[in-house]
Amino acid sequence: MKKSTLALLVCLYASHAIASAEVAQSAPPDIQHYMDASSGEKSDITDARADMMRQAGRMVGYQGGKAQRAWELGRSLIARNNQLNALYDFRTLISNDGWLPPVIDEAQDVAHITSDQIRTASHVYRILSPERFVSNPPSWRTWLLAGLGASNGDNAAQGIFPKTSDERHIWQEALEKGWQEGRDGADHTLEANFNRLTRDYRGMVLYSTLLRQGYISRPSISDEAQTVSGDRQKMVTGDRVRRIREHAGFTPNKRAWKPVVNTESHHEPNQDF
Repeated sequence: MKKSTLALLVCLYASHAIASAEVAQSAPPDIQHYMDASSGEKSDITDARADMMRQAGRMVGYQGGKAQRAWELGRSLIARNNQLNALYDFRTLISNDGWLPPVIDEAQDVAHITSDQIRTASHVYRILSPERFVSNPPSWRTWLLAGLGASNGDNAAQGIFPKTSDERHIWQEALEKGWQEGRDGADHTLEANFNRLTRDYRGMVLYSTLLRQGYISRPSISDEAQTVSGDRQKMVTGDRVRRIREHAGFTPNKRAWKPVVNTESHHEPNQDF
């Protein structure tokens, strides 16, 4: 997974500000825009003023660098929309009742060792998040674009700009450092998002496998229909309400398990695009 994630990030390197699930059409300001910032005033620099310059320059650089890199990554992801939709197709996972499966985590060959015992297990399953009703199938954008909507650094300085050549040198040095940190931060955010997306998608697919084997139950769904409901101020016709009465849960009674012949071939999705 590490190699696959890094391969995706390297591929996206050449392609940021993202609002929700959309990417801005115009690029945010580059580093030179902030390098040239100045108040035009003259004053002697003090230690306190120098520290202020470093902090402000680094903050502006971080936000500006992250905004630029996030815009690049977002544009590249949008360009690969069809490929990502094919890799992570949530439409096939939604039940006829309209709920998205729970996310199941699987650990294999687990060992717990203390001073007086060793306990091992071939498989350990956990429900990370329960099933939920959805109005529309989610897409990869919900996961991959999260946290990449950082604003640029225009407002980060809060009026603190270099006044002298000495202050400008301190400012630019801090700005360059913060800029690279911001770009790295956007890469790390996308890497974490990609890992979370892959974990959740695989966990939902795993639920279907465990359900066929009898390892886990289906949620209990109630379906109530009323011809007419309301009062003299409001009336609803064809009123229908579905509720999750009981969430899916594991079945530890192995007598209820079912033998399943696995004819599917499982391959790692090709993320080298």
